[in-house]
Amino acid sequence: MPRARHQVAAPPGVWHVRRVSPRPRTPEAPILHATIELLAEHGLAHLTVDDVAAAAGVSKATIYRRWPSRAQLIHAAMASLQQRVAEPDTGSLRGDLVALLSQLVAYLTTQDSGRILPSFIDAAARDPELAALLRATARDARLPYKRVITRGIERGELDGDLDVDLFIDLLMSPFIYRQHILRVPVRARDVEACVDLLLAGRTTIVG
Repeated sequence: MPRARHQVAAPPGVWHVRRVSPRPRTPEAPILHATIELLAEHGLAHLTVDDVAAAAGVSKATIYRRWPSRAQLIHAAMASLQQRVAEPDTGSLRGDLVALLSQLVAYLTTQDSGRILPSFIDAAARDPELAALLRATARDARLPYKRVITRGIERGELDGDLDVDLFIDLLMSPFIYRQHILRVPVRARDVEACVDLLLAGRTTIVG
């Protein structure tokens, strides 16, 4: 029986946008909620701390006491919308990868992940602080994939000289590409086919 081991944030490209206030009854909640609403309505390029303060009914000083920069506020708001992803341990590499990718597809198909992420990525290309935050989030999101792949290598299901980062790229990219570049629906039924296709050629994916 599958069992969850860790709880990790959803991968980049899968910002899970819910139209509700994150964590009500905390001082940060109205600020983060206002930030998300303004991001969704106007895009990241037009977001200002003044606008967030006005929408949340707080002062700019209140915001800056919690988040010293605009970039950190944006990152906190987007992170607050991420659901937790259960890291599987099914006993087989294939089962673990199917479980992880199925969660990815569930996010992409049930949530409006495309409303905010493209604007965030675009802004990160010009803002070093946002770029650093995006890279840190991406590293964290890949950790469950790295752990299940490492277990697969230890069980002899993958070659020891596998390029793990490239392997993860090839797993996640088809679904993110379809959702955010092609703008076509991703399909749960493609998960097993993608995993099987990649595992069939795994001996060629080496560093």
